[in-house]
Amino acid sequence: MFLLDPGVRSNTMFGYQNWGLVPHVERNRSEMEASIIERVKSAENLPSLPTVAVEVLRLTKDENASANDLAEVLQNDPAMTAKLLKVVNSSMFGLSREITSVKQAMNLLGWRTVRIMVLSFSLVEMMSSDEGGFDYESYWRQSLTTAVTARLIGKAAKSRCAEEAFVAGLLSNIGQLAAFQCAADVYQPVLEAARESEKPFFEIERELLGVTYAQLGASLLDGWGLPESLCQAIGAHLGDGLDSLENEADQIGHLVHAASALAGVFCRDVPPDQLDAAKASCMKETNVTQEALEEVLEGLDDAVRETASLLSIHVGQTCNYAQIQMEAMQHLTQLSMQAEVERQTSQTKANEALQEADRLQQENQVIRKKATTDALTKLPNRAAFDEKLEEALANAKKTSDRVGLIMMDVDHFKKFNDTYGHQAGDEVLRVVGATIATITKGVAFPARYGGEEFAVILSGEAADSISLTAEHLRRHIEEKRIEFNGETFSVTASFGAARLQAPAETLTVEQVIEQADQMLYKAKENGRNRLELAA
Repeated sequence: MFLLDPGVRSNTMFGYQNWGLVPHVERNRSEMEASIIERVKSAENLPSLPTVAVEVLRLTKDENASANDLAEVLQNDPAMTAKLLKVVNSSMFGLSREITSVKQAMNLLGWRTVRIMVLSFSLVEMMSSDEGGFDYESYWRQSLTTAVTARLIGKAAKSRCAEEAFVAGLLSNIGQLAAFQCAADVYQPVLEAARESEKPFFEIERELLGVTYAQLGASLLDGWGLPESLCQAIGAHLGDGLDSLENEADQIGHLVHAASALAGVFCRDVPPDQLDAAKASCMKETNVTQEALEEVLEGLDDAVRETASLLSIHVGQTCNYAQIQMEAMQHLTQLSMQAEVERQTSQTKANEALQEADRLQQENQVIRKKATTDALTKLPNRAAFDEKLEEALANAKKTSDRVGLIMMDVDHFKKFNDTYGHQAGDEVLRVVGATIATITKGVAFPARYGGEEFAVILSGEAADSISLTAEHLRRHIEEKRIEFNGETFSVTASFGAARLQAPAETLTVEQVIEQADQMLYKAKENGRNRLELAA
């Protein structure tokens, strides 16, 4: 959970005032709950919603409102229009052509999605501040990670409320910010108790105040006139009243509840060994498949950082899925070593301790292999790829050797999945992965980069023949026949490659990947099933 500075009282953002209300031990908890809720809702200097947000909410409640009405509202706010088009054309939506107008955006994404996006931008702009002793960086890291996770899981689970879940996640922690600004004298004992306790923060709130920041946030947002489904979902996203939600509020609430648990791990608010429990709970609550959830988590850090950039939000240092898996493994190792030390205190159990250490080492090797291997294709995964490319570039800078990178993508894979089903698509990825492994064995480092995209790293002399290797791969994949459920399929792949002749220059891992990616996109634009090599 993000940290607050209880020693600072500010009249900024939520208009803190000294109401002269000092908490006493003997105060009835229900009185405390009513007091803090009332102070948050009635603070005199609460920020006003931006004009665009007010108009959007008005149109939401107007049954006769149309997409043209929203377009007219946005035409009066060029900055909002520019931000909207920037996000629409980002990888968040993955559109195949550039969108140049609000009407185009609504035609492709729908009135509902555009309305939610505009509301999100307005609320972010209203809450962006660095004053008042509040740790906004941690606040936004937690809130934005929850929001992006909720949206991606919603998309993966085919929920029609994925965009609303993004807004709910974005506002899920606003109750803490409001309580700190509007009732710091009542809230300070909660902050002090949280420093001395390992209990979840909301449990301490409930014990001392009789209310959680989720409920405070719901009351505040209801006063602002946000849709009832969003307010109800935010109020229940910690679990209280979650099962009593209905319709859209039920979908949004469960998405944000699951996303919040995963965000807690990614933001290091809870130990990494809680990851498996959070994943299991997420799959149960949202009906997202394990494979789809793994894909969401693998791309989550990139999505959070991209969204933060699009919304001009500072989130500080983030953490990716591979790091969390590695930390979970290290945590297990640490616990294992502690157990071994305890066993060694008894001479009679010395042999058992040695045997246990050997067993744990083998388990750690299995865990490490699992953490760096793609379960479907058996190729190294994205985490192993990142580590290998970093190592290859570092070695090249020392030895002035060459490094090459091939990025490849199975052509029209989404259409293939939609036509023949995901199981057939999985078989395609397995066969393509096996083909790549066979051809590159002993000469290059292959990996599944994500989805239907693969990567191959070549070093030294192997980098000099990068074109031959890529063409060899392309031809073998094209000639491969894939059998599944009595049918025979064939696929092709597009390739982009980059070769560094002078790696000692200041090229980063991201820049090398970007070069190869640009060539991959060029290969797709030039007809697919071909190779493009960076000059």
